[in-house]
Amino acid sequence: MSPSELVVALEHARQRTENLLEPLSDEQLTLQISPLQSPLVWDLAHIGYFEELWLLRRVGGLSALSSEFDDLYDSFAHARGERGRLPLLPPQAARGYVKDVREAVLALLPELSLDDGDPLLKEGFVVGMVVQHELQHAETMAQTLALAGLRGPAPEGPPEVSASGEVTVPGGPVTLGSTDPWAYDNERPAHLAELSPFRIDCALVTNAEYAAFVDADGYRNCDVWSERGWRWREAEGADRPLLWDLAARPNAPVQHVSFHEAEAYARWAGKRLLTEPEWEKAAKTVAGELEHMTGAVWQWTSSFFDGYPGFSAFPYAEYSEVFFGDEYRVLRGGSWLSDPLVARLTFRNWDLPQRRQIFSGLRCARDG
Repeated sequence: MSPSELVVALEHARQRTENLLEPLSDEQLTLQISPLQSPLVWDLAHIGYFEELWLLRRVGGLSALSSEFDDLYDSFAHARGERGRLPLLPPQAARGYVKDVREAVLALLPELSLDDGDPLLKEGFVVGMVVQHELQHAETMAQTLALAGLRGPAPEGPPEVSASGEVTVPGGPVTLGSTDPWAYDNERPAHLAELSPFRIDCALVTNAEYAAFVDADGYRNCDVWSERGWRWREAEGADRPLLWDLAARPNAPVQHVSFHEAEAYARWAGKRLLTEPEWEKAAKTVAGELEHMTGAVWQWTSSFFDGYPGFSAFPYAEYSEVFFGDEYRVLRGGSWLSDPLVARLTFRNWDLPQRRQIFSGLRCARDG
């Protein structure tokens, strides 16, 4: 990519952030509304910090604008629930900080060589990482708005479902993963996998369909829940999805469901969740027959988050590798708030199976 194209990508991400936060008061920006989410003003300054760290300091070789930010705005230094008690930059100062960083970045970009052998700079990877990071935080901030009952960005909800039926995906080899120059380390390397045939629903599960599960006492039927899921349901006292407005949009995809809820619904319906490789194969081979594979709700898969064969952490282990194992489940497809630059077919999202604040739903499958 040329420097001018990189500038366009950076400004695109910044515009989304500004559009999201502009209507909010200082009080709304600084309030921590849930231990699951940071105060919005933390996210804003963190966006600037990440851009400064990677573009001005790591690539540009410049000194830190403030040594305090390495603690305040490092994602691993403080849990989300603690961030509201930190001495954060107030909204006006946070906006000034991200503006100063961006001005310095725009001055630096024309001086960078994108083909000097540095893998951070190759094809603008590090800029793409910064852009995607900001776009991902815009969606995280929209989760905060939803939990607070504040109005989010247009269109304010996922597109409605109109498809029905299911499609057979034949067995055989498929190439999983990406060679996109801006793909994250967990999407690499591209590799072959062998899958058995399976059947996939053309449509996402809707609010009306999920309501049938609720009305059939699905939340009180331990037979359709995993042991871990049932323990979560009892501890949480869950009896329906979080932030659920069924009456308003019965034909919209159900969202704000946990992995445990998605798994229980699929079993109740006599089906199952897709594995991650199945989801990607369907998206790459029969996508024309499937509705809303991307851009509606994140779709839970049954797969744990782990590295692909030959995985190599780049440019830092904390992006992916520290989350590998049997705790986090993979989600695919992107939500109605996910920018298309992020929601590519190989993009891997992940979260703990109890999380519901994310814009997550499900699509069912069964053996072929």
